[in-house]
Amino acid sequence: MKIKLIIAFMLLGSFPAFAQTGWTVCSAPVFNSRVDDIFMVNTQTGYAVCGDGKIVKTTNGGDNWTLLLQNSAVYCRAVEFINTQKGFVGGFNSAMTNILRRTTDGGATWTDITSLLDPRARKGICGLAVVDSNTIYGGGNWFQDSGYIVKSVDGGNTWSFINMSSYASSIIDLNFTSKDTGFVTGKSQFLRSAVILYTTDGGASWTKKFESINISSYCWKIQRLTKQIYFASIEDLTQVPPKILKSVDGGMHWTTHQVSPVPYNIEGIGFIDPKKGWTGGDPGKSFESNDGGKTWDSVAFCPNLNRLFKVNDTMMLASGNQIWKYKGKGIYPVIPDQRFAWMNCYPNPVRDILSVEVSVSVATRILVMLLDESGRRIKTFENADRPKGSYQYYLNTSGLSQGIYFVVLKTHEDKRIVKIMVSR
Repeated sequence: MKIKLIIAFMLLGSFPAFAQTGWTVCSAPVFNSRVDDIFMVNTQTGYAVCGDGKIVKTTNGGDNWTLLLQNSAVYCRAVEFINTQKGFVGGFNSAMTNILRRTTDGGATWTDITSLLDPRARKGICGLAVVDSNTIYGGGNWFQDSGYIVKSVDGGNTWSFINMSSYASSIIDLNFTSKDTGFVTGKSQFLRSAVILYTTDGGASWTKKFESINISSYCWKIQRLTKQIYFASIEDLTQVPPKILKSVDGGMHWTTHQVSPVPYNIEGIGFIDPKKGWTGGDPGKSFESNDGGKTWDSVAFCPNLNRLFKVNDTMMLASGNQIWKYKGKGIYPVIPDQRFAWMNCYPNPVRDILSVEVSVSVATRILVMLLDESGRRIKTFENADRPKGSYQYYLNTSGLSQGIYFVVLKTHEDKRIVKIMVSR
């Protein structure tokens, strides 16, 4: 009984607290422009940037934000951090030329490192993607016909230039699953329409995974919800009915879903789980889906929505006219760094072969094991240092007795437990 109680507390997390559900506006400085981007390093510490040059920080899970820096001559477009201390903010100045800044002390001070970039990367940074402590990508820019990517493999000390003019006229958002593999969104070079590009060699070459038939459209934001499920948004400047994109095979193929029959601008998109998500962009309203993006309803939430950042399965942040926070239903566990690891076990209940999918967002120690209901270890799938990425394990359960088991994932930063049922 004692061991069962311990497992129960592990499932709930440390010091759980009941929370209200839904979206609320966070306490933050007054923003005179759109809050363009949010990045949470863990469940408590995060950063956001605004078009009026503000960089703000939270240390209590987004409830309150304090001003770190403001320079109204700089439009801050993107923010990403390696850890709580070291991060980057990209954007452009009033002359529409690039600005890239770095902090190594949690935002207390910032260094302009624009001079480290290739002179060809001069039209601004629209998106950033920190893959690991060494690998960082940046893309530019949505308002210029000069698609390019800047890349660092030494933590931001030096940067290379990737000319994307053969693929895209604009690069907006970036999403990488490893130092070599990832997606970028933007506007295609030839049709000048929304495009999603994919690389497996660190940006040396790209394949087109989606291109819209509507000219003057952009593929704006992209979200990786699970290893297989992705979402992306389309901003269409020709005022056609708004659409979002969804992939269920890891971004290799995309389907289009209409958000509204009335023309409306959308930019941000994000889902808290495979069913429930939000999109929006204009100041009037946003939209909510409860069926995985197939249908949408208008909701009064986050005007000028640009970024939705999923922190864990019960917490999400949004940026627009202000910073908004979502708390999911039920018990809201305060577990640090939930975003660093993800695990899925299927089928559940299982009769024969159990598949265990694990994904880690940083290089770390991965321990995956199977426990029986009493807490006894039955099998160790993995116990080794692994780079950031996705891993899959299989277990033939035919030799196990019918009953309840637990698959446990532990890393240096995170912990996940999935309860499974072996049936006969």
